[in-house]
Amino acid sequence: MSEAKYCSNCGALIPEGAMFCPKCGRPVTSAPAQAPAPSRPYRYEKHEKREKGEKGEKHEKGREGDISGALLGGGILVWLGISFYLQQIGRIPADLSWAYFLFGLGVLLVLRGILLYSRGWHYTGSTVGGAVLMFIGFVGIEQLQLSYWPLILVVIGAAIIFTGLTGRKKVPKP
Repeated sequence: MSEAKYCSNCGALIPEGAMFCPKCGRPVTSAPAQAPAPSRPYRYEKHEKREKGEKGEKHEKGREGDISGALLGGGILVWLGISFYLQQIGRIPADLSWAYFLFGLGVLLVLRGILLYSRGWHYTGSTVGGAVLMFIGFVGIEQLQLSYWPLILVVIGAAIIFTGLTGRKKVPKP
C-alpha cells in the first residue's frame, strides 16, 4: 500500500496513478507531498481573493466613488419641483407638464450616461433610455401628430432586448 499523495497547490487528495490533480488540474510531482491539505481558512481566503479580483475586472463590486445615482435622484427631484413651479406660474401649460417632465428626465439620464462613460463604465442604458424619454417629451411638447411614434418605441425596445441577450458575455457562476 502506497503513501497517500496530496496536491502541493490546493491540498486535494491525489488518486494513485493520477497525472494531474482532480481539483485544480496542476501536474502531479513525482515526490509525494508530506504536508496534509492546507487548512480551510487558507483555501477560503485564497478563493475570496481570486473572486474579488474577478469582480473588480467585471466591475461587479460596488462602484466606489460613483455619485451618479445620487446626482440623478437629486436632479429628478429638483426638475420635478421646477416643473411644478413653472406650471403654477403659467410658463408650462398644465396639459403638457408631463411632456416637459419626461424631456427633462431624459436629459438627466443622458447626462448620467455621459458621466458613467467618461469614468470608464461602458453602460449605455441610461443614455438610450434618456434619449427615448427626450423623444417622447419632445413629441408631446411640440404636439406632433406622429401616429407611428409608439411603433418606434417598440422597435427601439426590441433592439435593446436583442442586444442585451446576444451581446452580453456569459458570466460564470461563482
